[in-house]
Amino acid sequence: MIWLFILIPVLIIGAIAIYFEKKSGMAPPNENIQDEKLGEVINQNGINSNGTHGTD
Repeated sequence: MIWLFILIPVLIIGAIAIYFEKKSGMAPPNENIQDEKLGEVINQNGINSNGTHGTD
């Protein structure tokens, strides 16, 4: 009977967490988009560190 006092709050908190996860619509990140953005950042970082950008 005591295990109900432990199990019921865990189930309630789990249900609330699942509800808010579904409500927020969060999805795992798309790794292809992340790779493209990382390439752009590395490219821009190289241009800025070489000083060849904006010296027209």
